[in-house]
Amino acid sequence: MGEDQASARYFAEFVGTFMLVFTIGCNVNTGQNVWGGVSIACVLTVMIYALGKSSGGNFNPAVSVALGLSGKMPWSEVGIYAAVQLVGGIAAGLGYLAVFGESFNLAPTEDHGVWQAGIAEMLYTFMLCFVVLNVAASKVHGGKNQFYGLAIGFVIVAGAYSGGSVSMGCFNPAVAFGIDVSSASHGIKYSFIYTLFELVGAALASGAFFCVPSRRFRGVHRLPHYRQALERVPWHLHARAHGWPERAQRIARRSILHCRSAHVHDLCVGHLLGCSLQPRSDSSHCLVWPREMLS
Repeated sequence: MGEDQASARYFAEFVGTFMLVFTIGCNVNTGQNVWGGVSIACVLTVMIYALGKSSGGNFNPAVSVALGLSGKMPWSEVGIYAAVQLVGGIAAGLGYLAVFGESFNLAPTEDHGVWQAGIAEMLYTFMLCFVVLNVAASKVHGGKNQFYGLAIGFVIVAGAYSGGSVSMGCFNPAVAFGIDVSSASHGIKYSFIYTLFELVGAALASGAFFCVPSRRFRGVHRLPHYRQALERVPWHLHARAHGWPERAQRIARRSILHCRSAHVHDLCVGHLLGCSLQPRSDSSHCLVWPREMLS
């Protein structure tokens, strides 16, 4: 069973990487300068949603390395994933070469040098890996949201129309090698140069992930004095609200429900306190604090 699951993961990585690189080749060979970046971002997004449950939807050796550096993936898996992704990228490069009968070589765009292209690759690979770590691998968001694919896809949209105008916009060693191997007659040196910068970007993303962790919903146990102080507020209101005029009750409800939606240092009040501020269901509409939620 374990071998079957491993085979499914590796096959999913191959298919996702193949489709990504093949889509890039089709867009470039047909001259899709306007919508090419959106097309590439879309295929990455749908492949992540389609295959993410099988393999995690990396489709990028730099992403796999970032996950390994962050302790989110065993290094043995990182090596296998990277190898499968590179094979998938090269197979896709040969695939669009067979379809169109021509390919294109990887190089910095006109009027830009190696260092400029390398910095562009590093920065946008950093952004890609950093977003993946935060939306798909963090304890707060990993496996708990449905926006992760869109967030990752929009990184490609941002990079394709900005960094892509400098370096051609790989942000992925599998893409770099897929392009260069399919045009090997023109040289393959830039695939190695780009990969080096992309791996640096992955390492920086892992470091940033540890330096800027998500603080959302982590204040419950760190701020006990705030919790104890604020626990008294709704009980006081509950004891006194029966004697208040209706207008005062409405003002109190509105004020505290407004506090419920407020954020302090990106911490929701309800999650910060581990409580729920809700009106009663009876005719008095007094605010109550469920005791079972305070434990």
